[in-house]
Amino acid sequence: MRGADILVEMLIGYGVEVIFGVPGDTNVPFYEALQQREGEIRHVMARDERSAGYMADAYGRFTSKPGVFECPSGAGAMYSLPPVAESNASSVPVILLTIDIPLPGEGRGVLTELDCARLFEPITKMSVQVKSADKLPEIIRRAFRVACSGKPGAVHLQIPEDMLMAEVDPSRISLHVETECKEFPAYPTLPSPEKLDTLISLLTTSKKPLIVSGGGVNRSCAGPEVTELAERLNIPVCTTMTGQGTMPDDHRLAVGVIGDNGFHPHANWALEHADFVLFVGSRMGSVVTIGWTFPKITLNKRVAQIDIDPEIMANNYENVLSVQGDARLVLQRLIDTVPANGGAARTQGWVDELNELRANFWENAETLLSSEASPLRPERACTLLQ
Repeated sequence: MRGADILVEMLIGYGVEVIFGVPGDTNVPFYEALQQREGEIRHVMARDERSAGYMADAYGRFTSKPGVFECPSGAGAMYSLPPVAESNASSVPVILLTIDIPLPGEGRGVLTELDCARLFEPITKMSVQVKSADKLPEIIRRAFRVACSGKPGAVHLQIPEDMLMAEVDPSRISLHVETECKEFPAYPTLPSPEKLDTLISLLTTSKKPLIVSGGGVNRSCAGPEVTELAERLNIPVCTTMTGQGTMPDDHRLAVGVIGDNGFHPHANWALEHADFVLFVGSRMGSVVTIGWTFPKITLNKRVAQIDIDPEIMANNYENVLSVQGDARLVLQRLIDTVPANGGAARTQGWVDELNELRANFWENAETLLSSEASPLRPERACTLLQ
């Protein structure tokens, strides 16, 4: 088998149905191998590598699979930087294949030579150069494992053209795939039962609890679980910008967006006045906390976090509890444990207060949303677009 055949075989084995990219002089062997497997894997050609990267990012957001895109050497790799940085920062699993100049050309002034492995290292979970065609299967397995496990993110593989043209004895390699890493989250984790018991106690004893749903909830497809837990305990829910869509906007417990970007004032008010806040899948960055100046009443010791990444736990505030685990699995376990009507009477006054503030906001906004004024109000334009 040629290295290009091995690469395509591994991609098909991992369930890759579509790959986005742009042709160039170095990736012709890859295109030849794709053509031989027509019908099993589809290539979508983009106008440039940036577009291919954003296509792969969108694919990763809307499916449970990592998005894969490819580019040739030189400018192709440079154009691929912005989408890869976006995917990694937003915890979207994406794998970029940079088909680079042949290894013998390194350091000899080849027109499109770049140290792509180092170029992508700061903005990916993993960036490596393939130096042996025999190692292609092993490195592909590692790429899918890294992209899909833990906190999802971007992976970059620099594959020299001669690695794709090299002949490999199939008996010396293994083309097996890790089934768990075909989709994300791979190898989801759960915290200890004691942690969950403590969290349930905090949720069921607070008088003004609040759940803040972040982008990690959408990555974990845990919106239904957030909704069910909120309904069981009668707890209002705010979202971050990337957590939007967790639950329907007209749900009686959906308060709105917090932070300083596209926020609802009543949602920010809720965060400031809650006596206990559970952040799910949110790193509590500068937007959510308005540059770490919000809320005015400190969040210290009244915050709990559920997140798959322990590195972001209590990074900006002193948590009363940090729960490391996959959002969907943790929430499912909480739902199985808490009573079906565990907070209606205790928190109903809090819910009514927030819904009154929400109703007042939309009532006052209606004149702008339906304004016939000229020039056209931006609020009216957004309403028409929606």
